[in-house]
Amino acid sequence: MEPKQQRWVIHLSYFGNKYSGWQVQPNSETVQGVINAALRKLLRHPIASMGCGRTDTGVHAKQFYMHFDSDSITDIENFKFRLNCVLPEDIAVHEVLKAKERTNTRFNATSRSYEYFIHFHKNAFLSRYSLFQGFYPINWSDIEAASEILLQVKDFTSLCLPSEDFKTNICHIEHARWDVIDSFEKVLKPFEKDCLYPSLTTLQTQDFGVRFTITSNRFLRGMVRTIVGTLLMVGKGKISVQEFKDTVANQAKFRMQLSAPPQGLYLSQVKYPDGYPIQ
Repeated sequence: MEPKQQRWVIHLSYFGNKYSGWQVQPNSETVQGVINAALRKLLRHPIASMGCGRTDTGVHAKQFYMHFDSDSITDIENFKFRLNCVLPEDIAVHEVLKAKERTNTRFNATSRSYEYFIHFHKNAFLSRYSLFQGFYPINWSDIEAASEILLQVKDFTSLCLPSEDFKTNICHIEHARWDVIDSFEKVLKPFEKDCLYPSLTTLQTQDFGVRFTITSNRFLRGMVRTIVGTLLMVGKGKISVQEFKDTVANQAKFRMQLSAPPQGLYLSQVKYPDGYPIQ
C-alpha cells in the first residue's frame, strides 16, 4: 500500500460571475476546474480536490475552503505566491494550510453563512454584484415576518430545487435576518455575522439597499436563491405571509416561485469546530 500524501487546505475567495458554479462539470468552466488545472501545472501530478460547498452558476464566495493531497509542496508561502500568479484575477488564494490526514473541508464544516444583496438605485456598474429592485414597491414588514418563519422550519422541500444528491431536506437555520446597508463597500466587506447593520425599520428611500443573511448547518440545491426569490414575492404581495407559512409547513410547492438571480449571492462564512478546517 502506498503511503498517503500530505493533505493541504486552501482558503480562497472568488467572483463567480463567469463560472458555471464551483464543481467540475464537462464542457463548462468552473472554479474547481480552473484551480485543479493550476495545481496540476504547478505540482505536476493529478489533483483530486474537494470544496466546502457547491455554489451555483454565477454565485460568489467571500470565504471558501478546499482540500487536496500532495507531497510536492516544500515552501508554503512561495507556493501560495506562484498559485496566485497562475490563477485568474477573479480567484484569490489567501492561505495554504498543512492539514491532518482526515481533514475534510466539506464534511467537517459545522455551518455556512450566505449573504444576498439588493440595491435600490439603478447603477450600471453594480449589476454584477447585487440585484436591482428600485422600480418595485416592496412591503419589507411582510418580508421580515416571513423570514422569521424560516427559523421554525425544519424541512425545506418547499424552498429548494429537486436534487438526487440529498437524502433529506432537513436543515437547521441558526440565523435569518434582513438589514440596511448604506454603501457598495458593505457588499465587498468580509462577513461578520455579529456585526449587524441597522434593521429594516430604519429603511429610507435614499439608502443604498438591503442585505439578507442566513446561516445553517447545511443548504440544499438552489435553497438560498429560492428563499430570497420567494420572500420577494411575499414583499410584492404575490404571496401572503400566511400562504408562505402554510406552504412551507406542508412541504408543498408555491403556486408562484422565483429563484433570485445569482449575482447578489455570496457564500460568506464557513465555520469549523476549531475555527479552521484542520482536524
